[in-house]
Amino acid sequence: MDLCCRFNHRICFWPNEHLGVVIARVLQSAGGQVAGSVFLVLVSKYVSKAARVIYYQIFVAVFRFSAAIGVVLAGYVEAIDWRWLFAAAILAVVFIPALAKNLPDQHAKGARIDGVGFSLIGLFAGAVTMFFTDMNWFWAIASIVTLIAFIVYINKAKHPFITPSFFKNPAFILTMTVIFVGYFFSYTLNAGINAIGLNVFHISSAEVSNMLVWSILVAAVLGFCGPLIKKMGRTASIILALSFMGLGLIAIAFAIPYGKVAALAIAPCIYYFGTSFFYSPIVDTATLTVSAQESGRVLGLNDLIQAITGSIGVALFGNMMASGAMSGGSVAGVKAGQAATYANVFLVGGVIVLAALAIYIIFHKVIYSRAPKETK
Repeated sequence: MDLCCRFNHRICFWPNEHLGVVIARVLQSAGGQVAGSVFLVLVSKYVSKAARVIYYQIFVAVFRFSAAIGVVLAGYVEAIDWRWLFAAAILAVVFIPALAKNLPDQHAKGARIDGVGFSLIGLFAGAVTMFFTDMNWFWAIASIVTLIAFIVYINKAKHPFITPSFFKNPAFILTMTVIFVGYFFSYTLNAGINAIGLNVFHISSAEVSNMLVWSILVAAVLGFCGPLIKKMGRTASIILALSFMGLGLIAIAFAIPYGKVAALAIAPCIYYFGTSFFYSPIVDTATLTVSAQESGRVLGLNDLIQAITGSIGVALFGNMMASGAMSGGSVAGVKAGQAATYANVFLVGGVIVLAALAIYIIFHKVIYSRAPKETK
């Protein structure tokens, strides 16, 4: 293909137009991920432990409102030039001067970016995601090789971004496990709801988005319930969150026979209600598993785990929905066909989230073994 190709009647300077979109999206995602991580690190460093949960909840609220806008716009992608959806992020550039002026500019002496370590963990995450997407030996071997290389590296390097001691910390490992299992279905939900709307109820993506957006707005509004979570405590909030998240996914499966409003608008509210109570207390819990000096690394790993588990989940469940797996019928009251596949996928997703709840309850004492008693 020519170096200069024509794409959508415009000139683009990529050998392959699809590759150009992928690379641009990778860069955009990287920038967006940094913004969220920086906010969390600033909160962990400059806000008291007692007040952090409120700031984390503000972050959740802003994120959910942004997601709601994205869901609505995505539904109209056929009517709107998709390039405008990517270009919308350029508006963030306006805030750079204000951020540069007000953010603390502190640098640790001698600190360096662990480029090798980040590259290896990135390659591992990509290989694992591709394995669950294509299910072939190449990506399986690549996942094993990159994981081994990463383990060897952090044991040999002088200043890796994460040390082997993290993986010898039961409280840290169990908290990350709860996060991994609890968020496994997070990226799949919107895709699954859209698939149900298109293939079961035969409505447009725009109509699906208009119905789903209300549940996301519920989560956004509840994102301001930081004082309530602070009063409830981490344990009660996390149990409430995972319970509603798991039951919400199961409710979507059982709501399919009752029509599009029940399945696409009402039942998802249960799941998103739970997510409003999960993020801030589980992130706060993660920071309690290590010393204050290492909290920034934990926050970064939390974001990484969420991205990896969500990507693996959507690749795995996406393939199941596309291939029509488990289509022979469902205990949710759906007969054979695509509807049964979607119902069973959501049932499995709900059971997985409830498994995270079980892990949290069973190993509660271990998870908070390093935390001060008054913070549990």
